[in-house]
Amino acid sequence: MNWSDFGERNKRLNPLWNLGAGMNLGEIQPYKEMVSLSVLLQVYYLELESNERRSKEDIIELTWTALERFNIANLGTTESVERLVDGLLWSGNGGDFESFFYDDVTRQMSVQKYKYFTVDEDATRSSWEENGRTIYRLSEYAMELIFMSHEIIDEFQISIKLLEIQMHIKHGRVTRALQDVNELISRVRKMTQQQQEYRNALRRNPKHIFSEFGVARHQRLEEIHHQFEEERKHFDSIHRSLARLANDEKDVIDFNEIRILSERVELSRRVHDELAEVVLNIFEMETNLRLNFPELFWGAAGFNFRTHVWEEWVKEEGLPSGDSLELLLSGLFAPNQDFVYPLPWAWEEQEVGFIPDLVMDDFEDEVDTEPVQYIPKGIPWAKVVELWQPVFAALAEQGSFTFTADAFSAEELTGWANTPDAVDLWVQFFHTDILVQEQAPKGGSGVSDECQQLIQYVLAEDLLLESLRGKTLRTSIAPEPASRVRCPGLDMSPYMITIVER
Repeated sequence: MNWSDFGERNKRLNPLWNLGAGMNLGEIQPYKEMVSLSVLLQVYYLELESNERRSKEDIIELTWTALERFNIANLGTTESVERLVDGLLWSGNGGDFESFFYDDVTRQMSVQKYKYFTVDEDATRSSWEENGRTIYRLSEYAMELIFMSHEIIDEFQISIKLLEIQMHIKHGRVTRALQDVNELISRVRKMTQQQQEYRNALRRNPKHIFSEFGVARHQRLEEIHHQFEEERKHFDSIHRSLARLANDEKDVIDFNEIRILSERVELSRRVHDELAEVVLNIFEMETNLRLNFPELFWGAAGFNFRTHVWEEWVKEEGLPSGDSLELLLSGLFAPNQDFVYPLPWAWEEQEVGFIPDLVMDDFEDEVDTEPVQYIPKGIPWAKVVELWQPVFAALAEQGSFTFTADAFSAEELTGWANTPDAVDLWVQFFHTDILVQEQAPKGGSGVSDECQQLIQYVLAEDLLLESLRGKTLRTSIAPEPASRVRCPGLDMSPYMITIVER
C-alpha cells in the first residue's frame, strides 16, 4: 500500500466525519449530519448570489427551513436548533475544531484544526455599521465538503473550466453547464476572498508584501493579466454559443433553463470582474507603498529580537506552552553566557571609576587607610557641547545637518574621535523623534534623558538657537552619495538630523 497520501486523505475526510459530532439535539439527533449539510449548502448558494443574509440569526432561519423541507420541523425546538448552529460555528471550547491525522512526513499523529464557517470581513464591516451583526461565509473545508462528490477538490485553472462550460453548451448539456458555472463562481469567490484577506493583511502590516503569498503574487503579475484577457474571450464565446443554442435547439431545449444559465454566466462574469478589481487594487497599493514609503522596506542589519523573534514568530504563531516563554527569555537574562562572551570578559572591557590612579605597593600594611570613595564616571559636557554646537547652529539655519568629513575641520574631527561620549549621542538620537522642550527646566535639573540634557546645554550656550524650541528632531542615515566618515580613531555612519514639520 502507498501511504504517501494517507495523511492528506485523512485531513480531507476529518471535517466530514465530524460534521455534527458532539451535539445533543434531542429528537433531531438522528438527522444532525443531514441538517448540517443542508445548512452549508444554503449558505453556499447565498454566497453565490452575493446575499449577505448570513448572520447567526439568518443561519438559524436556514436550519428551520431545512427541518420543514425534511418534514421534521415538529421535532425541533428553539434550544436544539440554536445548539446545532452554535455547533457549526464553533467547537465545544469556543474555538477551532480539532481532529487527529497521520503526518506522512514526521510519521507521527498530529492535530488538524479547521472551521466550517469564518467571518466575512468585508460584509461584516458594512453590516456592523447598519445593525451590528457578524456575517459568516463558508470556510475552505466546508467548500470541500460541498464539492467532494463532484471531485473538484483540486483547483483547475479558471480558463480550463470556462472551456469545459463552453463545450457543455455547444452539445446542449445545459444542466451540466449550469452546475459547472456555479462551481466556477464559487471558486472565483474563494480566490477573491483570499486576495481580500491578503489586502487587509497588507494594510495592517506592509511587511506581508514579502510573505510567500505576496512574493508569489508579484511573480504571477503577467500570468494574471493574461488569464483575465483569456477569460474575456471565453465569456464572449459562451454568450454566442448560448444565443445559437437558443435559436437552433428551441424545440428541444427548455428556454427557461437557457435563461437561467445565461444569468449565471453573466453573474460569473461579474465575479471575475470583482476578482480583477481586487487584484489590480492590491498591485496599486503595493506600488504606492514602494514609491511613497520606501523606508518601510529597508532591511534592518543583523538579527533583531523584537522584529525577528517577537513580532514575526511569537505574535504570529504563538508558543506551544507557557514554559516556552521562560525558555525563550532565559537566554537573554541568564547570568552565565559561557557559549558567547562570558560575563567576566565583559567586565574586563569596562572602565571603572573606583580604582585609584596610584597603586599602593604595600596595600596589606596600610590597614588604617581610608577607603576610596566611589566616583561614577560622567559625561564631559563642556567638550561635548563644544562639538555639538555647530551641529545645532546649522540645524537652526538650514533645517538639517549631515555628519560628513567635509562638515568639520581636521581639528574638529580629531575632537570627535577623542570624545566617544559625543559620538554616542548620535546613536541615541537615531530613529527616535525628539521634541525640544518649549521652556528650559527650572534650576537646570530634572532632565534625565541625555539627549535632552545636551539640547538644554547647547541652547543655554547660544541664545540664537532658541528658535529650535518646540521643534521635533529626527535622525536617520543620509542617503547616497554621502559616505561613512573615516579618520584616525573615528569610523562613523553619515548621520543626518532634520527638523520634522508637523
